[in-house]
Parts: sequence; C-alpha cells; structure tokens
Amino acid sequence: MITEILIKNVASYDSTGTKIDNLKKVNFFFGNNGSGKSTIAKYLYDVSLDNPSETNFPQCSQNGFNSSNHQVIVFNENFIESNFISRNTQYGIFSLNEKNEEIDEKIKIEQNILKKLESHIITLSGRKNNIAKDKENKYNELKKICFEKRKSTIKSFLKIKDTFPYKQQQNNYDQLLNISVANKPLPIITFETLISDYKKYYDTELVKIENSISFELNQSIIDIEEEFKIILQKVIIGNNDIDIAQMINTLQIKKWVEDGIKIVDKDKEIQTCPFCQKKTVDKDLLEKFELYFDETYKNDVAKIEELKDKYSRASDLFLLNILNLSKEYNEDNKLSNLYTKFKDYFDENIKTIDEKIKISNEKKELKSIVELKETIEEINEIIKDKNNNFDNLSTYQQVFEENIWLYLTNECKDDIQKFDNEEQYLRISTLIENKILNVKEKILDSKKKIEDWREQTISTKEAIDNINIILKNSGFQGFEIEEKELNDNNIFEYYLKRIDGQKEDVFKSLSEGEKNFIAFLYFYQLCLGTNNLEESEKKKIIVIDDPVSSLDSQVLFLVNSLIQQLIARKSNSSKAEKKELKNTFVAQVFVLTHNIYFYKEISLDNKRTCIDRTFFKINKVNNKSSIDIEVKPILNDYSLLWDALTKIKENTVINPNDKTHNISITNIMRRVLESYVNFTGLGASVWNAVKDSNPEDVINIIASSLISEIQDGSHKISPLDDIYFTRIVNEEPQKLFDVFELIFNEIGKEHYQIMMGIDTDE
Repeated sequence: MITEILIKNVASYDSTGTKIDNLKKVNFFFGNNGSGKSTIAKYLYDVSLDNPSETNFPQCSQNGFNSSNHQVIVFNENFIESNFISRNTQYGIFSLNEKNEEIDEKIKIEQNILKKLESHIITLSGRKNNIAKDKENKYNELKKICFEKRKSTIKSFLKIKDTFPYKQQQNNYDQLLNISVANKPLPIITFETLISDYKKYYDTELVKIENSISFELNQSIIDIEEEFKIILQKVIIGNNDIDIAQMINTLQIKKWVEDGIKIVDKDKEIQTCPFCQKKTVDKDLLEKFELYFDETYKNDVAKIEELKDKYSRASDLFLLNILNLSKEYNEDNKLSNLYTKFKDYFDENIKTIDEKIKISNEKKELKSIVELKETIEEINEIIKDKNNNFDNLSTYQQVFEENIWLYLTNECKDDIQKFDNEEQYLRISTLIENKILNVKEKILDSKKKIEDWREQTISTKEAIDNINIILKNSGFQGFEIEEKELNDNNIFEYYLKRIDGQKEDVFKSLSEGEKNFIAFLYFYQLCLGTNNLEESEKKKIIVIDDPVSSLDSQVLFLVNSLIQQLIARKSNSSKAEKKELKNTFVAQVFVLTHNIYFYKEISLDNKRTCIDRTFFKINKVNNKSSIDIEVKPILNDYSLLWDALTKIKENTVINPNDKTHNISITNIMRRVLESYVNFTGLGASVWNAVKDSNPEDVINIIASSLISEIQDGSHKISPLDDIYFTRIVNEEPQKLFDVFELIFNEIGKEHYQIMMGIDTDE
C-alpha cells in the first residue's frame, strides 16, 4: 500500500510541498471545496497509469505503490465522465466473491506455475540481454579498432584528411563491411603503394608535358650507326705500289701527309714544305703523293667524313630534343643525366670516327645508343603516365581513395572475421529466443486455463443484480442496468435503460443526484470485482473523492453503508485481525469529502470498521493548501446525533406523512443506539425490547434492522435488504420514533427522556 505522498508545486500546493505520511489502510480526508482534495485524488490516479504524466505532477512523489501488485481506482468526476458521460455502455464487472474450492485450488496451482514461467521469462530475457550487451560491447570495440586504424592511416594523407568520407565510427565500420562483402578475395593494396600514389596525385603539381624523347631522331642515329659499322671495319690504305708507300705506312704519317698536300701549290716546281719549312717539295714528290692517295682511298675517307657530318647533325638535334624536354620534365635529373650520357656517347663516337680517318687502315667500332633504349622508353613511359595522370587526375584520385578503403579493409579483415566468428551470439540468442517463445506459449496456455476456470466461478450478472437491487430499495425508479453481449469478442457490457424501453442516452437524462448515485454503485461493484480479468489478482487502492455531491440524506446513508462495507475489519478475534480489511481484494482506501455530515457518518468508530486508519484535515489559507493529522476527529459528537433526531421529530409533528427522511432517521437512530450500547456494554439485552412482538409486525422489523446493525455478526436484517426498504421507507416517521423509544424504554428510558428534552415532571 501507499505509505507516503508528497504533493508539491501543483494547484494550491506550493514549491515547499506537503508531505502526507502516517498513511494507513483506511484514510479519511476532510476539507472544504477548493482546499486541495481533488488534487490528491487526481495524483493517485496519475500514479496508476502505465505512463504517468511528466507535466501535471512533475514534482509529486509517493512510496509504496507497486504496479505489479496494486491497482488504483478513483471515484471522481473523471470516473463519471469516462464511464458514463462519454460512453453509452459500461464495461462488464466480473464478481470475484464466488468461491469453488476445487477450482480455486486449480487456479492457485496454475498461478504458481504461471509465476515460475514468468520468472523464467525474466531469467531468459536477462541472459539474452547480457549476450546482446556483450556482443554490443565487442561490436563497439571492433568499430573503435577500425576507426583507430583509419585515423592512423589518414594522418599520412593530410590533403584529404578532412574530406575523406565516413567520419563516424559506425559509418566507417559499415563501409569496411560493405567492401569486405563485395570483394572476395580483397585486392592487396600496400601502404607503400598508397604513399606513392598520394605523392603522384596530391603532393606533385601535375602539368601537361608537351614533348618526349623523339623516337625518329633516335632511330636516325641508330641507322647512321649501322652505316658506320661496315666502313669503320674496313682497312683503308693508299697505293702500296708507290715507293713512298712503305715510308708513309711505316711512319704512320698518312694523315699528316694528306693534310699537308692540301695546302701546297701543285703547280710549282719546288716549294717549301708546310711542316719543316724547307724547300723539299717538288712536283715529282707531289705526283707520288697523288698516286698514293688514289680514288678508292679518297672515296672511302670521303664516305666516313660524310657519315660523320650526318652523325654530328643528327646527334646535335637529338641532344637538343633532350635539352628542351628537360625544361618541362627533369624529375630526379633523369633528363640531365640522360643528356650527359648521350653527349658522352656522341663525343666518344666522333673521336673514334676521327681516329679512323687519321689511321684509316685500323678497324674501329662505335658505341651504339641502342644501349640506352630502355632508358629512353622508361622516360617516355613516365611522361606518358604523367600526362595520363594530368588528363585523368580526378579519376585517379577517386581510385586512390578507393584503394585506401581496400587497404583499411585488409588491415581490419582479421578483426572483422573474428567478430563474425563470434556469431555464436546469434546462435545462442536464437536458442534463447526460441525458449522464450516456448515459455510465452506456455504462459498463454496457463493464462487461458486460469481464465477458463475463473469463468466457472465469476460472472458479470451478479454486479448488475446488486446495482439494480440497491436502486430499487433506495427509491430510484424508472431505470435500471441491463447486460448485453458483444458478439464479436464474447465480452459483456452494461447499459442503462428506462423501464419504458428507452436505451439511448439514458444517463444524460438523469438528475445530478441520480447520475452520481448510479455511477457510485458501478464504482462500488468495481471495487468488489474487476472489469479486467488479467488484473484480478492485483489488490485495489480505492480512492473516493466527494461521493455525496447532489445526493439527498437518504442516498447519503446508502453510500455511507457501502463504504463501511469496503472498510470493514477482517474480524474481532484479535487486534491484528481488527487492523486487516475484510475484503481481501482491497489493500487501502482513501475517502475525501467536504460534507461534514457525511464525514461524521463515514468515520464514526464502531465494531465493524478497520482500526488501522488515520484522519486528515486539509486547510487552505492565502491560496496555500496544507494537510494536518486530526488527533481527535471532529465526528464523535454524540449529542449532535440526538439534536438531529429532536429536530427531525419536531418536523414530523408538522408533516406527519413526510416519509422522505425515513432512511436518515433510522441511520441516526442506529448511530445513537450503537454509541449508547457500546458505552454501556448492554450487549444482547437490547433484543428484549422486541422479544414479545410478532416477527411480522413492523415494530419488530424496524427494531431488528436497527439492532442488527449495531451488533457485529448479526445478520437478521441488513439495511440493504429488500424488506428493510419496502417496509421501513413507506412507514410513517412517527412509527420509527415509537420503535426507537420502545428500545430505549428497555435499555435506558431516563437517558432517552433527557436527550430528547422530555419534561418528566408532567
């Protein structure tokens, strides 16, 4: 049950708040209209909701309510609105007070089975949640590992660090997983490859290289080299038949002689030698020289010189080609080095050619540039690649990023596969889920059994009969409650109908008093039963907020009697039993009212109500509500009851046939008798007042009803019995006073005369 309530910062309760502690099984609250009673009732209703309001009562709190064990039902204006004004039909109420020991035992056993099954569900769900949590932890750790590898990799590529996509742990992992699934096996991309590509596509400023090493020029030089091969291997000598031939050959002065004769005058008889500067050269010697250097020799030498000239021009053009290219591209001095190599080749070859011309009888061989062919092709391929990179830079940058993902996926592959291998989680979870489904099926089967057995011991008809009996006996005529079955789901509902057959909107046509009373009767039956069998095992916390608005005194007594039954004690056998509620379906009752007469009636101490109770007074000063415990309730004013009887009796003298207050009269009489008998301890002697009367006599009936109510355990006549209403309600008020006087003549005549103000001296 609820042991403590804090009402704070709502309606007339300020930010300091009002704590209501010392709550008992029965709690009475008295306060004037607007003092703050309904706020308490509304908060208790809010507590019972599956999703309590976060705005209406944000700072209110309570201790003790357990939604698994308790059900709060509140009677207030909202109850009337939701069950009658907004609906033409009411939910059927299943009575829970019929007992069948055999079936009850089956239900009890099955409920124990149901609890074990539900506990098993909790255990299985816990295991499943633990597995899911463990998997989630490893999953999060895996995502973290993958993200750390991403960060350590991307930091080497600063120019794309901020734009590289999938920057969160989750979408980074999802991307790796997608690539892993789409590429089996994964292409191998090394980190070195990525570094190299990054330099090409991001760190190097790419430009279009318009030139390349000329293949045509290169080939022309190779072709000249081929022509040189034959003639350089040829032994070229002068005419050996001339007598000076041996001397020229022996001294190897052929070139010297050949150059010399080019500068002498062939027409002079004798002339100075261009080398020794002596007049030693005559025509005869010149003729011999001419004969030595014959046409064959001259042609061969001329051929060599011609090829040399051709070779020189071709090599110069080729070197110029390399030199111009080096201005566009000279990475790692590749072109500069190549230029030097070719220049050395050409210089060396020219030197060889000159030596051949000088000593033409020696065989010579040129160093071919074919040896540098691979270098030329490599450079041209590099240029081609660079131009290709320039033309397709965006494409290659995209490929580079894709390669990063391939690299990262390979790096994370083992960790991902390890996690995939732990899909044993899925297998275990599936097994547990199947067990949970199996247990849930058993739970449904168990609930169905309990529901079927309950249907054998409960009905919605009893509540209707009880409501209609009280309506009839309390003088409400012209309408009643009937039951109808909804064919689609076999659930019974109630509806109000007129005796003349009217069924539509009957409730709206009733007076305020009739509306409140019929709504309270429905609520009362709901307290005894349930409109939801699934919650039938929950104990009820009953909240009754001002139930007697617009009710006359006769109905006020009936409402009081019904509430008295809700708060009746278990028995008088011990103090502990007196503190327990008789109705085992009720855990706690709150009664809130502004009607002082109703408050006195409902809270009068007697031998039937639970003694575990507390009284509270709600005060409102300067628009601020506060709640105090009443040490001595305002209700034990015995003399007020006698004063009320005196005034009513005076009215019966004036209006002897006014029977409208008969129920109030008998209720007050019952309270007076109860207080007097309890105080004097007269006990069973009260029955002596009617021991000689006829049981069918109205005097006996009236007296029996009064005496039965004040004696615990007596069931001769109940104020809710048909006979009580049909006989007493229709009697003249004076008859009631006659019976009351008759009883007191037996138990305390003098006390009666004093309290009624009767002058005994007359």
